[in-house]
Amino acid sequence: MKRTVGLVFGLIALLIGCVGTRSSLQTSIAGSSLSPSVEGSRIYFVPLGDFSPAQLDSMVQFYRQRYGLEISVLKAVPIDDGVRDSSRQQVIAEKLLATLRTGAPNLANDGRAILIGFTSEDIYPASQNWPFCFSWRDANAHTAVVSTARLNLHRDSAPFAADISATRLRKVVTKDIGVLYYGLPQNANAKSVMFQFVVGIDDLDQVSEDF
Repeated sequence: MKRTVGLVFGLIALLIGCVGTRSSLQTSIAGSSLSPSVEGSRIYFVPLGDFSPAQLDSMVQFYRQRYGLEISVLKAVPIDDGVRDSSRQQVIAEKLLATLRTGAPNLANDGRAILIGFTSEDIYPASQNWPFCFSWRDANAHTAVVSTARLNLHRDSAPFAADISATRLRKVVTKDIGVLYYGLPQNANAKSVMFQFVVGIDDLDQVSEDF
């Protein structure tokens, strides 16, 4: 009887160990095939305007667990009225990106620093004929700005999940990390997080969170 009980507990411990090992292995595999395009690169998240730094904590944890990335959150950079287009009630993406770089001059001039700024305001690129954008990046400047303004929009064709906004935000940021940190190309695969033609919520919801 004692031997049987011992075997049962041994099997349970083995199963738990296997589950834990598998989880660790999955995390390891997620990041093992990727390496930064510039050795020694580091990613920095930067709140812009009144964007709460606390909103970035779960994302920092996610990228640490998923890809083994240690991301630092910097102090907030204010948004000047000069970057806003009052006629459209939007922020000009190119100017916001420049504001981010001006707010972190030492890192902006460090070729190994990846800056990703976050704003809750709606943004659009003045250089493009777009009504808005989820993100605007400059790969040469290793900088991107991300807007959460439209990430809670509801799709009539799908039920609204409580965590959909967070999932959408991760997809946008993961693509920026793919381009700026890993040097990955965008593609025409509508299921890939690196899909080039994400122009609305429907497209964003279709892509996965994986490279």
